[in-house]
Amino acid sequence: MRGKVLYGVPTLWVKVQEVAEVKALRNSWPPVPEITEDEVIREISDVDAVVSFPGLPLTRRVIEAAPKLKIIAQHSIGFDNVDIKAATDKKVLVTIGLQEGPQVVAEHAIGFMIALSRKFNLATEAVKKGEWKPREVWGSELWSKTVGIIGLGRIGSCLARIAQAFGMKIIAYDPYATGETASDVGARLVDLVTILKESDYITIHAPLTEDTRKLIGEKEFRLMKPGVLLINCARGAIVDEEALYMALVEGRIAGAALDVFSNEPPPSTHPLFKLSNVMFTPHTAGATRESLVRLAASADEDVADVLKGKLPDIQKIINKSILEG
Repeated sequence: MRGKVLYGVPTLWVKVQEVAEVKALRNSWPPVPEITEDEVIREISDVDAVVSFPGLPLTRRVIEAAPKLKIIAQHSIGFDNVDIKAATDKKVLVTIGLQEGPQVVAEHAIGFMIALSRKFNLATEAVKKGEWKPREVWGSELWSKTVGIIGLGRIGSCLARIAQAFGMKIIAYDPYATGETASDVGARLVDLVTILKESDYITIHAPLTEDTRKLIGEKEFRLMKPGVLLINCARGAIVDEEALYMALVEGRIAGAALDVFSNEPPPSTHPLFKLSNVMFTPHTAGATRESLVRLAASADEDVADVLKGKLPDIQKIINKSILEG
């Protein structure tokens, strides 16, 4: 008997179509209108698998409304849209797309660091206006500067390796990392206060949890080294955006670059959009033509494996405790 697979939006489903019927909630990305919790509940009652993306609400209500659900395959490396405890309680595997490749996000963060340092955004606007004033857009180089990495997982570690090539000093804060892990990528493990006080660049690569929500707020901005540049390619809610705005306006930090916001998409009236020393991208740090193909193939493979009675690659399973039961 063929299974049923629910997709947030259409993606690669070559292997899945061999074993299941497929349905997508929206025809394209980004989903318009936004997919609601109630809508997913209406569609999920007879579904064996879900191929999800950041923003698709897979809450406890949704998961409990899907008695046949066996796997949630994320079309991303992030998974904060999924209630992992609820999935684990219901014995539903959750997999992520490790094939995205940590270098994709690390490259984006490094690009932000260079662009902010050399004032590319300001220089571009000045030249387009016919203003040829190089002194006003002289920037700084990365060489010999200190980068503080918050989150030394796959992405943070990759960024550390790249930063070495720029001749940077690397410090990192991650309560779950070991000294050996840090040493392997040329970093020195320190506490968060040291990151704030010593870094010329602070780049965030931690997951969003209750411990990291608003990890960087008013108190933390006041501890930062003057002239610091903040980069967030992780999750928007890790940074208190109101506190960030005030830190920028008051000159306590020199600039910021954000790929993520607490609420996405942000309103066009967002206060940060009024500032010239902030750069933005629309949550695309993990999205390249190559990485999106890899992510789609990864989710396709995971779902097909489970529907055939096989386990996906264990490295991609978030809630491995299910396997111990």
